[in-house]
Amino acid sequence: MPNNQEYLMELILKKLKNNKSRKLNLKKEEFTKFIKFLINNN
Repeated sequence: MPNNQEYLMELILKKLKNNKSRKLNLKKEEFTKFIKFLINNN
């Protein structure tokens, strides 16, 4: 079973990609880097 952080990022990415109102062309790796940047940039 994946850890909670990985699971949560996977879930958010999936929800964003399923949003029909906008196009999202992000790979999981790019999304992970972006989230880590937001968390670490206080």
